[in-house]
Amino acid sequence: MFGLLPVERIKRQLGDNPLAVVVRADALFDADAINWLLANQGTALADANGRALAVAVDQTGVGEARDMLAGDTPGLESVRVSALGDHYVRKLRRRSRMLAFSLGDVPAPKAERLLFDNAYKGVTDIVTKYAWPAPALVATRLAARLHIPPNGITVAGMVLTVLAGWLFYVGDIAAALVAAWTMTFLDTVDGKLARVTVTSSRIGNLLDHGTDIVHPPLWWLCLAHGLSVIDPSSAQIIWAACWLILGAYVVGRAIEISFHVMFGFNGFLYAKFDSAFRLVVARRNIILLIMSIGLVIGAPAAAFVACAAWSAVSTIVQLVRIGQAKLAARHLKLEPWIA
Repeated sequence: MFGLLPVERIKRQLGDNPLAVVVRADALFDADAINWLLANQGTALADANGRALAVAVDQTGVGEARDMLAGDTPGLESVRVSALGDHYVRKLRRRSRMLAFSLGDVPAPKAERLLFDNAYKGVTDIVTKYAWPAPALVATRLAARLHIPPNGITVAGMVLTVLAGWLFYVGDIAAALVAAWTMTFLDTVDGKLARVTVTSSRIGNLLDHGTDIVHPPLWWLCLAHGLSVIDPSSAQIIWAACWLILGAYVVGRAIEISFHVMFGFNGFLYAKFDSAFRLVVARRNIILLIMSIGLVIGAPAAAFVACAAWSAVSTIVQLVRIGQAKLAARHLKLEPWIA
């Protein structure tokens, strides 16, 4: 799957774990299933049909575990993965089912899709959630087969980030948007590639998230300059819009950090409304979407002003929501609705 044999995948997932994990050679697991195995030593994880797929034991229990998985003896206690139900994955902001199945029962393309879907964020913007999944799965498969590392995708995205900024600056808005959208697509692919190939790294995570935080305000500054070059008569309102977008971005990020510090979870998980609002909140992809529509209808400067207006609305909504959360926290302990 994604260029890895099941045994290679499990070795990467286990890392330096001291326990012995006895596994069917055709079995596939996601990270949460592996964590469950390690936390429940001596209990086998079985598929939906009750067939044992893997069990973590100490070295003295390896023989018994092998016999059980081979079907020679009743062996150890087992739990069907279907009996474990949904669980909350904080990093991906979603509820998910553990994956544990035999490749003899699930075709390879479906198995890859299951792994990919389980690596996708649940609460994100409308483009990432609805437009990118299908092409990102194709790109992730291709990158895995070509042995392109996730950090290679991240670096390519960084190059496109700089290119898009320069094109925005010189006023080539159409080419800049192409570069920017390609960068955002790669920004989706690199993380998914790292998860499905079990190659996440600290440096890759820092590069990816660091770039995500820093580049949007630089893009909007470059975009304001470019729009002023091609429409000098609107320069004053363009720059006013730019400063409003930048201010809203800083305040919005500050609210998000403050919410997490005060309540221990992301503000977009506070209630269903907040998760739905995350789809359209004025962040990079939504601003790019508004600008793309504006370019198509021949009004990029007006679209930039619309971005500023929506940024202001988004920030006001975030301020209201954190205020409401603070009032609610006086009477009860807040929990994310999706946990």
